[in-house]
Amino acid sequence: MDNKRIIDENFKKRLLFALAVIAGGAVIVYILLHLQTILGTTMGVLGWISHVLTGFTAGFVIAYLLFPVVGWLQKNLMKLPYFRNREKGARGIGIAATYLLIFLVIFGVLTAILVAVTKQVQTINFADLPAIIQDIKRQVLGLAGAILEALDKIGVPTEGLEEWVNDKGEHITGSLSSVGNGLFSFANNVKGFFGNALFAVIFSIYFLLDTEGLLAYWSHAFEALLGRRAHGFLAGLLADADTCFSGYIRGQLADAAFMTVAVSILLSLVSVPYSIVIGICSGIGNLIPYVGPFVAYGLTAGVCVATVRWTTLVIALVLLFVLQTVDGNIVNPRLLSQSIDVHPVLIIVGLLFGSAAGGFFGMLLAVPVASFLKIQFEKVVAWRSGGSGTARN
Repeated sequence: MDNKRIIDENFKKRLLFALAVIAGGAVIVYILLHLQTILGTTMGVLGWISHVLTGFTAGFVIAYLLFPVVGWLQKNLMKLPYFRNREKGARGIGIAATYLLIFLVIFGVLTAILVAVTKQVQTINFADLPAIIQDIKRQVLGLAGAILEALDKIGVPTEGLEEWVNDKGEHITGSLSSVGNGLFSFANNVKGFFGNALFAVIFSIYFLLDTEGLLAYWSHAFEALLGRRAHGFLAGLLADADTCFSGYIRGQLADAAFMTVAVSILLSLVSVPYSIVIGICSGIGNLIPYVGPFVAYGLTAGVCVATVRWTTLVIALVLLFVLQTVDGNIVNPRLLSQSIDVHPVLIIVGLLFGSAAGGFFGMLLAVPVASFLKIQFEKVVAWRSGGSGTARN
């Protein structure tokens, strides 16, 4: 009787196992047959979640970037007698002062752009806009023709280049003529942008007000869920990530602000049109390694060529070269709170992958990600070599 019961139980276990294998195989086959639909649905759901959490994520990033500024203000306020025993009050005043400063900077930048663009636009008769576009095209093609003629004189083959230049000129003209078509769709997106910005500010204020409490809560939660050893490993990874990201991102933002002001002033001194707009674009481009100089040179050359200011172009390019040299060798290294010791080849490879994966923001994060991976690689090498496990940063 006992033997029969054992046999029955073994049979049930095997039957259940076989059924589980069949069911698992059926699920795998179904997934493979409908993989495209499943992936599309999954990406749609993830995109919807990402859209919903845009304000939350942006608020976390803003709080992360502003935390050192708020902490510095809070620390100095608590030196005053009134705030000595009012830590939360000092934190609140620090947050308010930080956001007030940011608002004043944004207001000043927008005002400067408006004044600069208005001053330039006042000289334009929009009824003559098609003629202006054609004139720009003739000037650009004339410059290209002069370059091709010079290359031909020194024996550089230019077959096919002239046809390519003409084709690109027609393409640029058509693009300039159709710029207005995208203004309406841009206006429709403004409402959503400001809505997400408002929620981002609200979330960031909550994060900044209770930073220590949130860190303590989640640290305790992860230690309870993962165990002390796994929690320690995770804490080490997060510390390395903070070292790579915080110093680099904040330093690059400060450097971008410096380059925005410096480029705007230099180009204004030599009367380059739209100097403030070029300065802002150069500052944004300076967030990404090797991109800022190309933006500054390219926009300056384009504006000067379009307005036939050859002497101004030469002077502006020389001044930009001096400024970029000073920034790259003195200002930028001093602004970075943590040196990012990554080989230029690895930076370029990281920029390529970052651009393919996340566009502008992917390129922005490429260098700190590469630095973080380098630190982890060196830790593994040190551990396998019998060292202490610490890596050179």
